[in-house]
Amino acid sequence: MKAFNGLFIASFKQFFRDRTALFFTFAFPLLFMVIFGLVFGGNGHMSYDIGLANEADSPVATAISEALKKVSIFKVNEGELDQGLEKLRNGDIRAVVSIPEDIQSRIASGEAASISVYYDPSQTTSTQVILSVLRQLVNEVNQQLTQQPALISLAEKSVQSHDLRDIDYLVPGIVAMSVLFLGLFGALPMVDWREKQVLKRLRATPLSRTVVVSSQVAYRLVLALLQTLLILVVAYFAFDVQVVGSWLVLLGLVLLGTLAFVALGYLAVSRARTTESAMPIIQLIQFPMLFLSGIFFPVDFMPDFMRPIVAAMPLTYLGDAFRQTMVNATPLHPLTVDVAVLTAWLVVSMLLAVRLFRWD
Repeated sequence: MKAFNGLFIASFKQFFRDRTALFFTFAFPLLFMVIFGLVFGGNGHMSYDIGLANEADSPVATAISEALKKVSIFKVNEGELDQGLEKLRNGDIRAVVSIPEDIQSRIASGEAASISVYYDPSQTTSTQVILSVLRQLVNEVNQQLTQQPALISLAEKSVQSHDLRDIDYLVPGIVAMSVLFLGLFGALPMVDWREKQVLKRLRATPLSRTVVVSSQVAYRLVLALLQTLLILVVAYFAFDVQVVGSWLVLLGLVLLGTLAFVALGYLAVSRARTTESAMPIIQLIQFPMLFLSGIFFPVDFMPDFMRPIVAAMPLTYLGDAFRQTMVNATPLHPLTVDVAVLTAWLVVSMLLAVRLFRWD
């Protein structure tokens, strides 16, 4: 036990002297989260500036104008049509609504009346939203004018017990990413020891391989817990992201994920003789997982031919398990499946690493 403690403490001392390791373990995930938080940390409410050119002085035109101003996502700027079109061309507003002067007389005589909407087709996302809302608004105005109530209404009900924002989904992905980095890159010190003949010297001591490896793994587990705790604390105080699931389950998932990726890291560099040769192998495993496992981009956005690749990646299941536990998100797989797949990766990677790992 004394030998284990000595190696454990030595690993921490070496870690805290390495500024690069400190950055990628603590600062990089936090920087990643702050960037995503500033972009996606809002309440999700959209807002669009639109122009309103009301050329009529009538009850119908006033009703339409008031209805537009009550739409929560619109900031209505009233003015002349020419001024509104100029602002639209300059990109200051997203659309211009023009109410014709004869709208009251046309409706009174039973004729069809149209409201013009000017928009910029290059603003594809905002245009789709604005036109959709305006179509719904026109339908509601038509119902009020014809006095024919709709027989069917749409009641929108969320299946979530609480409102979730984009940042609530991204933080579990950032935690999964940090576990991935910590696990895979945790194997590099062993390669460095192999390259510098440290492992060869350790073999000449009474220390067993079990003590050497277990001290390294234990040190990585402690780092993973500290790293996760730091991310969650910053996420809570900076963006009000709260863990709604079980902390005990989350703790177990962090430990399981760290063990699985540490084992995978040891397997990946089992034959690498230098750190320079080990780095490309780690990166070759890391980058596809970052972008194809669904921790930042929904799996539904990916083409069907890539789904088997996504399903084979352990980070897919770790990210899914974190989201279920932390924010009670809709599962991609049952939690038991996520745990089973991660355990399988841990066992297989560990067995192969033990068999293939070179100590000199």
